[in-house]
Amino acid sequence: MKIRTLSLALLTAMIWAASFSRVYAASQLRVVATAPELADMTRRIGGELVKVDGLVKGMEDIHQVVMRPSFVTKLNKADAVVYLGLSIEHVFLPGLLDVARNPGIRQDPDTQGCVGPGCIDCSEGLSVMEKPETLSRAQGEIHPQGNPHYNLDPAEGPRIARNIAKGLSRIDPARGADYEKNLKAYIAELEPRIVQWRKLAAPLKGVKAVSFHKDVCYLGRFTGLEFVDTLEFKPGVAPTPGHLETLIRKMREQEIKLIVREQQYDPQVCQWLAEKTGAKIAVIGTMANALPGADTFEKLSERNIRNLLAAIGKDPLF
Repeated sequence: MKIRTLSLALLTAMIWAASFSRVYAASQLRVVATAPELADMTRRIGGELVKVDGLVKGMEDIHQVVMRPSFVTKLNKADAVVYLGLSIEHVFLPGLLDVARNPGIRQDPDTQGCVGPGCIDCSEGLSVMEKPETLSRAQGEIHPQGNPHYNLDPAEGPRIARNIAKGLSRIDPARGADYEKNLKAYIAELEPRIVQWRKLAAPLKGVKAVSFHKDVCYLGRFTGLEFVDTLEFKPGVAPTPGHLETLIRKMREQEIKLIVREQQYDPQVCQWLAEKTGAKIAVIGTMANALPGADTFEKLSERNIRNLLAAIGKDPLF
């Protein structure tokens, strides 16, 4: 009897899996992506096989995204969710997953992360930078798993794309060859651009700079910029008068002439600091669509590099 019951359960599972695969083969996958560049990459890799909805707008601060009812509807019906991970979406994604009650993309009650076959974490395999040694509120709003802003490193594009393709193939194996084909075509376009961007960014190597928020270490790794401090007193903590005075002295002593302002942060305090120190300001986007005309990972990467070069007076024709 036990053997018959086990065999029946196994047969039922096989029939369900086959039906599951046939449903996908006959329709588009419904995918939700948190960041605009992830939505664009998923469309490129999924092609006509996927229907992609985005959540966060490029102009928003991903640390302060306001949850909307429409987000719940999208996630409830989704076959997959594509996200940056490393807790960067912690303000909105865990709560949405909990309310959406989608068994394929659900909230992990222990880690607050995403668990289920439809969870596509684009940080998988990343060499994470700035992992905190201790977890304390006294350090500001730190990310316990390390700095999550790896999407600012152009060289991470292929890794992100591969993770998306792997995730799509995992939930839709019948069309895995199509995703792999599209992935190869995308990377064949992206990798030569990365080589060009490295050459373009060469004048930035060794240039000292300050940023508004502590989110530029991966950008520094790619460009060679040396980020020595932030305008924020601590991550997520607004600049204080005392901190700004200390920062002015440091910038004058070390002859730091570049301020990098992420587009979502206060332009006035950056302008004030620039006037006090003689530094130039470069505005960068932290997601696609943050800057005009930079609606893809590729355009964001190049625009950021060019804005940095323009601020130090070195922006050659590409």
